Amino acid sequence: MLGLIGYRDAGEKNGARTLCGVRFCAVCAARGEGMLAAFSAGRAAKYLRKRGVRYAVFPKDYPYGEVFARFNVLPPPEQPLRMAKAAEIVRCAMARLGLAPERARIALSASSQSAALEAAARELVGDVRYLTLCAPNGERLARTLRWDCGATVHTVQRGEQIAADLTVCFDELFPSSGAVLPLRSSALSVAYGTENLGNAATIWDEDQLICALYASLARRADEIWVKDVKMPPDGGETAN
Repeated sequence: MLGLIGYRDAGEKNGARTLCGVRFCAVCAARGEGMLAAFSAGRAAKYLRKRGVRYAVFPKDYPYGEVFARFNVLPPPEQPLRMAKAAEIVRCAMARLGLAPERARIALSASSQSAALEAAARELVGDVRYLTLCAPNGERLARTLRWDCGATVHTVQRGEQIAADLTVCFDELFPSSGAVLPLRSSALSVAYGTENLGNAATIWDEDQLICALYASLARRADEIWVKDVKMPPDGGETAN
């Protein structure tokens, strides 16, 4: 079960709570900062840990996330959703960098084949005129895309310099002549949106909540959209 941290002065009580169709293990913490609030955070973290909760949704701008981290209670992992929305993240990054799909050279790179890489390639091949794959067995995927979509996809081998306006790295970074979009890097910031959150989005961290809904199967990937992408300065906007 996922955890949900609320503020005690909002009348919250510890125990099970259903929010946006998901049943959470809810716990109260004191509002504000200072010794009392930090002590309250520690008590709340212990409550969740005793109940086997590893991931929890925090209130917006909650100041004591590190207290929960010491008890191995962290925000819901974003990577599964980020991989599922990879193509949309790429499109948003292209727009931020001013790359027109009909002219942009986009490369997808990975140290191994994955469902996320193939899904992104299938989505992008209809939008992007110049698509390059740099991954083991990339030639096989390029042939498949040519057969299925009638699109020409180029391939390069690992270790070669990638000539692209934007190189999307699904795991480790690869040498590129242009901007780099490191999907697994915490330096890359992605904001998500979905419908029917009500006032929950004003109380809790919206991205954490959406990741929790996706992990709990309360939202499908196609019910979630990418609102914004902020590129890391060393690999994104300044690399162009």
